[in-house]
Amino acid sequence: MPRSFRLTNSKRDVAEEIGFHLEMRTREFIERGMSPEEARRAAAAWFGDVAAIEAACRDERDHRAREHARRDWLQGVGLDLKVALRSLWRRPAFTAAATLTLALGIGAAAAVFAIVSGVLLRPLPYRDPARLVMLWFVGPDVRGTPSQMPLSAPTYLDIVESVPSLGPSAAFRSWPLTLSEGAEPEQVAGVRTTPGLFATLGIRPAIGRDFTVGDAQPGAPRVAIISDGLWRRRWAGDPSILGKSVTLSGERCTIIGIAPRGLSFPRGAELPSGLQFPTRTEVWTPLTFTDSDLKNRWTLNLAVVARRRDAGSTATTDAQLAALSKRLDAQFAGGTGRVQLYAPSLAEQAAAPVQRTLLVLLGAVALVLVIACVNVTSLLIARTSARGRELAVRTALGAGATRLGRQLVIENVLLALLGAAAGVVLAAFATRVMLALVPGQLPRADDVSLDWRVLVAAAVCALAAGTIFGIAAAIHARGSPLAPALTGGSARATGSAARTTGRRILVGAQIALSLVLLVAAGLLGASFVRLQHVDPGFHAEGAVSANVALPIAGSFNPQRDGPGWSAFFTTLTDRAAALPNVVAAGAVSVLPLTADPESAGFTIEGRPAPAPGQAPETQYFVTAGDYFRAMGIRLQSGRTFNASDRAETPRVIVVSRELERRLFPGDRAIGHRIHCGCDFTPGAREIIGVVDDVRASSLDEAPTPAVYLPEAQMTYPQLVLVMRTKGDPIAVLPSLRRELRALRPDVALELVRTLRDVFSASLARQRFSLVLIGAFALAALALAVVGLYGVIALSVGERRREIGVRLALGARPATVLALVLGEGARIAVVGIVAGLLVSSLATRLLRGMLYDVTASDVTIYAAAAVLVAVIALVSTWAPARAATKVDPVVALRSE
Repeated sequence: MPRSFRLTNSKRDVAEEIGFHLEMRTREFIERGMSPEEARRAAAAWFGDVAAIEAACRDERDHRAREHARRDWLQGVGLDLKVALRSLWRRPAFTAAATLTLALGIGAAAAVFAIVSGVLLRPLPYRDPARLVMLWFVGPDVRGTPSQMPLSAPTYLDIVESVPSLGPSAAFRSWPLTLSEGAEPEQVAGVRTTPGLFATLGIRPAIGRDFTVGDAQPGAPRVAIISDGLWRRRWAGDPSILGKSVTLSGERCTIIGIAPRGLSFPRGAELPSGLQFPTRTEVWTPLTFTDSDLKNRWTLNLAVVARRRDAGSTATTDAQLAALSKRLDAQFAGGTGRVQLYAPSLAEQAAAPVQRTLLVLLGAVALVLVIACVNVTSLLIARTSARGRELAVRTALGAGATRLGRQLVIENVLLALLGAAAGVVLAAFATRVMLALVPGQLPRADDVSLDWRVLVAAAVCALAAGTIFGIAAAIHARGSPLAPALTGGSARATGSAARTTGRRILVGAQIALSLVLLVAAGLLGASFVRLQHVDPGFHAEGAVSANVALPIAGSFNPQRDGPGWSAFFTTLTDRAAALPNVVAAGAVSVLPLTADPESAGFTIEGRPAPAPGQAPETQYFVTAGDYFRAMGIRLQSGRTFNASDRAETPRVIVVSRELERRLFPGDRAIGHRIHCGCDFTPGAREIIGVVDDVRASSLDEAPTPAVYLPEAQMTYPQLVLVMRTKGDPIAVLPSLRRELRALRPDVALELVRTLRDVFSASLARQRFSLVLIGAFALAALALAVVGLYGVIALSVGERRREIGVRLALGARPATVLALVLGEGARIAVVGIVAGLLVSSLATRLLRGMLYDVTASDVTIYAAAAVLVAVIALVSTWAPARAATKVDPVVALRSE
């Protein structure tokens, strides 16, 4: 009953009731002797404020009416819920199929959303993280592409003085440390930072104190703050560790604090790979700027984090940095534009490495979820058709469209919630699998979890899907004729052209969406295959590598410590080369395919000096021992380093073919002399050899100029040892460890891996995207096949009488077979054409993820279309064969 009508009646009833009482009281006063006029006034005075009483009565009646309505509605919902549970329980096959389909879609979506939420959406675990920024130089790297580069100490101090919109800040650099406590030394991930890092992040040590300015003064006692994980792992969480001295890289340091649990800033995966920060930082020590640091503006080795004073000062900070960039560029780079300072937010910095990949995955899994929902919609529509008699009887008994619609919506919301619950369980497993597949370093992987955001997202998806399913089923049921359903003619009643067309459109959409994912998987797969056949420039089979870092006491000082470093690595590579089954042993500063090597400018002796900031850039590697033979890098001309290349002999250098092609076109590089900007000491080096190009950072990068310097002439404390062996390369490790222990007991082998593993790990990012999108594509294709099979099978069932008549009139089974197959083929063709059109737009998002494959590769599109067509034909074959076996007599009698 309409609310306005109920109120009108309520007002009238109250007025009549009050009028009755006034009339009775008036009569009573008249009988007592009053005149009629006096009696009405006396009755009104006796009754009080009539209008207020009327309003109070109406409010009370309306309140009771609303309570009754609410109670009736809740009772109705409870009854509908019982009916829904009973209905789903009585049809376990349908319930299981729909629940599993939704669990697949919602579970996959929840798992991907959990990663996206943890990496991209969840606030960073620092105080007011929106105000935190990183500071970088921006300029073309050795490949000529814009890249983030660290700052120098003078530039950092200029920023502190000249950018007032920035508050607390800290500069830090990677500093691996050797922890020599206990029987075995351990290399731990260390960072040296200026005091103020923890204050900038807005946190304090969980135990102990933060660094002070005095801790960073020259000559101050060495102190350290350790991570909660290292504290629990090495000292079992002993609180008495505070104040104790430990040996870090040969220095006695006093532990003054324990970082909060979970803190590992900076996390290497969030920073440019060229800085070579570890995945998790475990030790923080104070950073003291030396005179050399303060004088050299182009020693770029500092990452900087700062906090804006005002949350809305982004534009102000950018303007102040631009002004400082202009001043520094004019003063130190001759106005070449080399100095460009950039301050991305810390959240943006953390998300940048994987943002595109995660958004592509989120889009892919969204398609799977849509396909799953479409599939379930088809199932529900088919089920609603089968319930035609039940719905018709309820309609005949007086159930309105609203009541039936509410019943269907409740049933389908309940079904969707069951699917969501199963999906969350599936997501918990899928999230762990995906994190295991993630390439080496995923920024903020520790923040990924199935938290309330994921649960709310899954619940919202379920409620939205269930409501849509219910509305679709209600619309379908509303269009069903009542009389045929009551008389048992359900097949004809539910087989209207409009509903049949609707089901075909849904299945066509499934095919189109699954084709989009197949094309994406095909492009990524082709790209992955071609990457596997890229020549990395070295021979990966039969070689093993291990990181070796010498402890550095005090500041980095090659002039002071270089001879010792050189003697150690010369001895180590000689001993390694002498081990049984070892063919060659060498070492390098950065192992190819593991990180961006450092780069520097250089000039060629005898040629005009380039303009300031215009010197060509090259990657550089410091090598020791027989590195090129150990790696299997081919020598193109000249010679490689040998024992005669010592610190006191003429300075030499080996260059790559790409450098020779670019700088000496039509000429030989050997014999030329170059000044390399990476040298610790001035002076030219003679090119003595040219070696093959090596893919330094990744397989999908083009060859870049590279130079190699002998460790004896450019000492380095941390190298990656490489050994080439005749048999299993891992088998030589015990002997190598014995040799290392005999040589330096305080040095350990870290990150041991074969070159085959290094090569495989370099493809992890591409493999991750391929596996997930391929899995999504297969799941989508399976759902589409099931949907197509269901539509064709339902169509055959609805047309059973028609097929029987055709066969009775002489139609051959082959004709019926072609008729049904043609129906499936038309749906598939429409879906394939739509899918190809959508794919041509959607795959543009993959352009940055492909190698040697275009996003419009016709071969991939054609192969995906043919695959979908064949599978669609196969899925249609079974119901088509069933149609040819229809008995005309049985079919006609059943109608």
